[in-house]
Amino acid sequence: MLTEREKQVLKLLCRSNNEIAQRLNITARTVKAHVHNIFNKLNCTNRAEAIAKAIKKEIIRADEIITD
Repeated sequence: MLTEREKQVLKLLCRSNNEIAQRLNITARTVKAHVHNIFNKLNCTNRAEAIAKAIKKEIIRADEIITD
């Protein structure tokens, strides 16, 4: 369903696009594209909903969310 990179971005969704970009060594524009794809694939409209649906569907675990 989600690509490995989309899963990486998903785990960092508590951070800003710029912070995600720095952490993954990609551009903020690329992060924005990944977030858009995640929202479409999970049929959601915001970051909190995306995280909740991903956990519920067992795409990621709650302890994988990076908040620091």
